[in-house]
This record gives sequence, C-alpha cells and structure tokens, in this order.
Amino acid sequence: MSDGDAIVSPKSGDDSVASLDPLEQYHKLPAIIKRRVRALKKLQYETVKIDVNFFKELFELEIKYDVEHQRIFEQRRTIVTGEKEPADDECDWPSDEELVDGEGDEVEKLCDEVNKKAAVSSETNNGDLKGIPDFWLTTLRNVPLLNETIQDHDVPILQHLSDIKCKLHRDEPGFTLEFHFSPNEYFTNKFLTKRYFFNYEISADEPFSYEGPEIVRAKGCVINWNPGKNVTVKVIKKVQKKKGSGAKRTITKNVQEDSFFNFFEPPEETLSEDLDDDIQMLLESDFKLGQFLRDTIIPKAVLFFTGEEIADESDEEDDDEDEDEDEDDDDESVFYLRRW
Repeated sequence: MSDGDAIVSPKSGDDSVASLDPLEQYHKLPAIIKRRVRALKKLQYETVKIDVNFFKELFELEIKYDVEHQRIFEQRRTIVTGEKEPADDECDWPSDEELVDGEGDEVEKLCDEVNKKAAVSSETNNGDLKGIPDFWLTTLRNVPLLNETIQDHDVPILQHLSDIKCKLHRDEPGFTLEFHFSPNEYFTNKFLTKRYFFNYEISADEPFSYEGPEIVRAKGCVINWNPGKNVTVKVIKKVQKKKGSGAKRTITKNVQEDSFFNFFEPPEETLSEDLDDDIQMLLESDFKLGQFLRDTIIPKAVLFFTGEEIADESDEEDDDEDEDEDEDDDDESVFYLRRW
C-alpha cells in the first residue's frame, strides 16, 4: 500500500471516522506520515524564532518613535497643568458637533472658523481657571476597570495627579509608568513608579502559542506617606480587659484598605505555572492593566477625558458576542486589583 492509500477521507455516512476529533484522527495516521508532520512542526518552530526577532526589532522601533511621542505628551502636560495657555491656532480643532457636520475638505474650513471663534472667546475666559482641573482623575474614572479601583478616599489625592508618563527600557526590556503629583498633604513623593519587565523567551511547554513578549514581573515603589495620611491601611483600635485584674489595654491593628494606591505594591512573584491560582490571577490582572495604561490610556488620554474613547469601546462591545463574558473577566480583575 502506498503512502497515498494510507489516508482515506471519511465517506458520507461513515460515522466512526467522522466522529473522531482532529487529534484522534492525527493519532491514527501511519508512522511515516507522523514523521513528516514532525518535520513540519520543526519548521513551524523556526517561524516562532523569527517572530521573536521581529518583536525585538519592533520594540526598538517603538523606542525610536517614542522620542517624538514624548515631545507631544510634554506639550499636553503644560496645557493640562496650566503652565502654558495654548495659542488660538492651537485650539482650532473643530468641536464634536462641527466634526459631525463636516466631511473631508470641510474639516479644514471648520478649523479656520473655530480659530476665529477661539480668538473671540479667549478674551472672555476666566483668568483664574488654569489648565484642565482633574484631567487625569477624570480620565481614569472614565475607564470602568480603573474607576472600580478608585475609592472615595483616593479622590482628593488623585486631584493632584498632574501627569502619567511611560518610559521604555532596552536594558531588562520593559517599561515604567510614572504618576506625577503636585505638592500635597498625603505623601512626599514627587512621582510614583511601576516597572514592568518583558520576557521574549519561547515557552518550552507551548512554543506554538507565542504571540510576542509577555510581562512576567512588576515592581512598585515605596510611598512616603505623611503621618496619618496612608489611605491603603485602616487603623483599628480595640480595648481589651486583662483577666483577673480587670486592667484595660488598647491594641492597635493596621488593616489593609481598598485603594487605587495598592497598584504600587504588586505581588513580588514572577509569573509562572507554579504559582498559587490567586497570585497568578493577581499578576495577570496587574499586567493587563499596566499594558492598557501604556498602550491606550496614556496615548489617548484626551479621548478618555471627553468620553469619546469609552463610547467607541461601548459600540464595539455591542457588536461582540462575548460581551457578557468579557465584562465578567473585568469584574474579576477588579476584585483582585483592589485587594493586594
């Protein structure tokens, strides 16, 4: 029997063959065919190694263009904080209502009209109102996943949040998120950091599942809280009576509180299959949030501030058959993020 005769397509009505799943069908193939398949798998592995180099070079390209992004983000910061009042020609972007009416070349005409309006309206602006108050607090609260982590006691602190930056690293590849704050009564840090570390290695157990570098570890920072201002802990005092003498003593205990600022104290473990399920879920939730801040929130902050990006995401979710499942996943992530 030739090799070609070894593989026979199931005939119509041949339930015994048709009922086999693909893996079972593969195991029933002749050894000579399986040998050739193994050769294909080895070739497949070579493509994965090519992908590793591709993603490394892609990250280098991202670092190159990040310089230009940072220049724009610095201009954004000066406007948000009120260090700079944008000139009329910098404010000539059409409003949402005007953009809806304008199409194609009409947008350019609208910009000219808006520029004229801006020149007039700037004369009547409230001179005491600088920058865009609560820009980053509003931006974060307009993201459902992040809003769930922000407690009432976090709000006064986040009102001092003046900028969120992302710095990329070649050495020990990864990125650092920097949360910059104006002087406040809560802590002495000028900024808080969260460092994420990449792993480009191919999994020995599942090499063909490789989709690029993954975050495997995070490192927070120490927050130098002023006395009595640490919102991540709650001080509980209990009065106990000593048996016999009846003497009383006060016991003080610190209990962890839900807070956005628990974000800066992640689990120290590195992501691996040996971890406890709860710790692994904590890490995965944190890594997804860090990546989301880096890839989406920081670059598109103004669109989250206005609510436009949220609306766009909602429209996409309406078309997603797995919307309910995704929402459940988000809720689960929030549960763990709030309880570090």
